[in-house]
Amino acid sequence: MSSSAAETSSMFYSMILPSTIHNKMLRIPLKFVGQFGDELSSIAKLAVPDGRVWQVGLTKFGRKIWFDQGWQNFVESQSISAGYFLLFKYEKNSIFRVLIFDMTACEIDYPYEDDMACEMCVEISEEQFKHEAELLSRKRKMEDGLERDEPNAEPDLLVSLRKSGIYITEKYKELYSTEELERAVYIARAFKATNPKPNPLFMIIWKANDKPCREVYAPARFAYQYVDEDSKSVEVQAPSGRKWSLGIHWRATGGFFLAKGWAGVSDYVHLTEGDICIFELVRHRDVVFKLHVFHQ
Repeated sequence: MSSSAAETSSMFYSMILPSTIHNKMLRIPLKFVGQFGDELSSIAKLAVPDGRVWQVGLTKFGRKIWFDQGWQNFVESQSISAGYFLLFKYEKNSIFRVLIFDMTACEIDYPYEDDMACEMCVEISEEQFKHEAELLSRKRKMEDGLERDEPNAEPDLLVSLRKSGIYITEKYKELYSTEELERAVYIARAFKATNPKPNPLFMIIWKANDKPCREVYAPARFAYQYVDEDSKSVEVQAPSGRKWSLGIHWRATGGFFLAKGWAGVSDYVHLTEGDICIFELVRHRDVVFKLHVFHQ
């Protein structure tokens, strides 16, 4: 594995949902657990950029692991709320570097606390943690409660995207699960976090359609704001630099589909069900999109 691939595998993103706030714990992604779960101890350390460190208990249940005892202290100290997303970078020995991004996809100004107050709030003794963990392990309903989707999760995710300036059609809340939408949010907001001043963009979750001309839809909010309604075609640039001129088909409601020529683009970039595409508007006048592909 290359060094860059290894670094990527030791990182993960987490979107803060209303259910995360309510349950006062955060589940670590299974892919990360599969690679590093065995080396995690019962207590993790979360370090933010200003140098402060929180000790947070890890609850293990089968192949699943949650940040648990002490997690709420961390959330409250950083004023984290639903719609935020966190980037975790694993540093070994159960230490995680954490970056926190708000609803606008900007990294927060980390609130300063008195050192003594911080220490009193966040440290957990091994004995205290073990006691709490034993109590939690008897609550088997935790498994079911955390696996259920929050009823309003999908709309909250779409609102979060819109507030970040990322356009996506609302029909996705009918087509995809909360988990799939979460992944879309992670990718879109991580993209913005690594591109502090991005061009306007919209995103799709690729789904094979019996009408190929309707696989890519630019939402009406995006089209109205950034694309002249007289436009008949757009240019799409693949990550490799290859370019296509594509016809567009406007809907009466205001959005448009990428029509003639899109099939060639999707074949070239090897799109499969569930892949995520970000279309970044790099030129307004003649409408040129740069395509960013995130495979499933």
